Amino acid sequence: MKQTVWLGFFLLWGILGLAQTQSQFSVGPALAVEPLIVAEQPQGPDREPERPAWDRLLLGPAPEGFRGLAISARLLAWSVPWTLAGSTVGLLSDDPWQRSFWLTNSVWAAVNSGIALVGLLGPEPDKNTLRDLLYINAGLDVLYIAGGVFLALQPDARSQAAGWAIALQGAWLLLFDLFNALALENP
Repeated sequence: MKQTVWLGFFLLWGILGLAQTQSQFSVGPALAVEPLIVAEQPQGPDREPERPAWDRLLLGPAPEGFRGLAISARLLAWSVPWTLAGSTVGLLSDDPWQRSFWLTNSVWAAVNSGIALVGLLGPEPDKNTLRDLLYINAGLDVLYIAGGVFLALQPDARSQAAGWAIALQGAWLLLFDLFNALALENP
């Protein structure tokens, strides 16, 4: 029962995060109080704009010129709690189905955390390149969901649980990638 409550909490958190957008350029909740105007920052010929604070990356519209960074920060904000919750619940569970479900979620989220860290540490991609990458990821997410459903239809309880975990993570990533790609469609 506790696992179902945790799962519901994380799904609701993800859905609310995607639903509270401010404009077509938003990639997260619209909670920012004052807008960030990158053009007002002092810039010289050799100087790049200063990176926004974490709250600007996680909440509200993604700052212009830092959309890739904001997407990576938001993926990390999703995946770290899943990694921690999945590890904790999975390791404490005696039920093979629950253990497999939560540990698979944990491993999947840990991989997403690694991908997000690469995005945070790497250079900001071009807007069109970022959009294309998100569409490619959305295509891969469909394959993850299909593979997860295939595993979920197996007779073994552990395979079923792992399959549902993969399908769940793939479905969330599909929504995340499509939402962010569509937010980058208009100039």
